[in-house]
Amino acid sequence: MRQRQIYKYTALFLVVICVLQAPVFAQSSTSTNFKVDEYQFGTGANNDLNSTNYNANASVGSLGVGRSSSTNYDAEAGFITPSEPFLELFVNNTNVDLGNLDTSSTGTGQGVFWVRTYLSSNYVVQTMSQPPTSEGGKILTAKSTLGAPSTGTEEFGINLVDNSSPNIGADPLNVPDNTFADGAVNSGYNTPNQFKYGVGDIIAHSAATAGNQAVGRTDYTISYIADISAITPAGTYVMVHNIVVTGTY
Repeated sequence: MRQRQIYKYTALFLVVICVLQAPVFAQSSTSTNFKVDEYQFGTGANNDLNSTNYNANASVGSLGVGRSSSTNYDAEAGFITPSEPFLELFVNNTNVDLGNLDTSSTGTGQGVFWVRTYLSSNYVVQTMSQPPTSEGGKILTAKSTLGAPSTGTEEFGINLVDNSSPNIGADPLNVPDNTFADGAVNSGYNTPNQFKYGVGDIIAHSAATAGNQAVGRTDYTISYIADISAITPAGTYVMVHNIVVTGTY
């Protein structure tokens, strides 16, 4: 009698942030006695309004409000704005369980992370981990060609869009809207119901759209699929999923 094989995959997100920073040219007015990092033209402004209960910045009577940009520069006018660039990566849920797999069904799951940047020209998101690996060292075969899940074939894949078959995932969401963030999914990972996986692949990016304020965030949902074949060794398969975000300034 042949023994039924049980397969379980648990994904664990680890946050890894790698920032590649080119020189930032922010011209300041300076002398031996003063330095001005932010400019205000109007009736008044104050960078430091505070008490024991609050902190605030104020800008009164600004003569120009809005964002100006081209391929060579970006400028914010009107309210006092911070001059320090930043890049943030936050993982919403750290555990994804694809359950017990067999040759007649596809294991599925999803996880959410978001990226926020400010004063950057663009960023890219890469996936850097090997597919799920058993305690015996067996690595599930990465789905190298974009396609639908195939039961009975050993494979592991992801995408970052809304799927109907299987019914998992969500399209990227720019928060609060597309004028504040412009994150998008890369080709190969942006086709509904189609999955693939490659270590080191860029799976998402920001295009640094002209006129975009780049102060919002983009929520990404990773959908995972896994299938096994009749000869896939039994075991518990685990993936520590390292996601790397690199920003250019």
